[in-house]
Amino acid sequence: MDVFSSAFQQMLFMFLFMLLGYTLRKRRLIPENSSSVLSKLENLIFMPCLVLNTFMTRCTIDNLTSKITFLLYSLVSLGIALGLALILTPFFAQKKEERGIYRYSFMVANIAFMGNTVVEGIFGEEILFDYLMFTLPINLFLNSIGISWLMPEDGQMSWRRKWLGPINLASIAGVILGLTALPLPRPLPAVIASGNACMAPVAMILTGFIIGGYPLRQLVSAGRIYLVAAYRLLFMPFLFAVLASLVRLPDDIRHVLICAYSMPLGLNTIVIPAAYDSDTSIGASMAFISNLMALITIPLVFYLLL
Repeated sequence: MDVFSSAFQQMLFMFLFMLLGYTLRKRRLIPENSSSVLSKLENLIFMPCLVLNTFMTRCTIDNLTSKITFLLYSLVSLGIALGLALILTPFFAQKKEERGIYRYSFMVANIAFMGNTVVEGIFGEEILFDYLMFTLPINLFLNSIGISWLMPEDGQMSWRRKWLGPINLASIAGVILGLTALPLPRPLPAVIASGNACMAPVAMILTGFIIGGYPLRQLVSAGRIYLVAAYRLLFMPFLFAVLASLVRLPDDIRHVLICAYSMPLGLNTIVIPAAYDSDTSIGASMAFISNLMALITIPLVFYLLL
């Protein structure tokens, strides 16, 4: 029950930031166009800081060597998740512009700011390090191909702009800095770490703010979203728990595998479309339903499977 209680407290902590954003929108305490400003701060500053900080501190030769099995099993799980996402997306995406959102949601969970916060809060820094190494390939995919799925497909954005944006450039810079151990001028690491710390709260506030722009009846009436959320929050962790037992996966890898695939739907389905003034209604519904369900499912999954 300690695991259940700790997981519930961490989920409640994140959910309260989302509630704060929702309240700001409903009471009109900040301007209506604040979602565009917040999303650009996320995409241009806070998310690149998170990616850069993670890769430059964790992507070292020693870490990659000692945790090579984590990386290999992560790639295997990524391949399974991608295959299932490609199969399921056509059954849920009714419009062409929805395909990327559903494909992303089936493929990628909120493993970064939600996952990092939950894992560190419950299991501590040692398990967080294992988790970060396991999710490294997933983050690379998320910050390249995954994000490109969420960007407009109207021909106005070039391939270069999609793939060489701030987040991907931060990934490349972080890998180079991590592998080469090049020192940064003294103020920069503190600035990057501070930006990294802002990522999760601002993302949850942004999510709540965007959710507040829609009637709750509209958000909770999307029947397809409940299936997607249940797939992400329950089916995926139990599937990988069964597969892990069949191949007798070591406990340390099994734990981070289940943690990574039990997180709610990623907030990038709101953050990225909002930055390009695209429709955020599907992402808002996904975020609201999955994060609300995750208050119970994550503590339950951790209690039963870890």
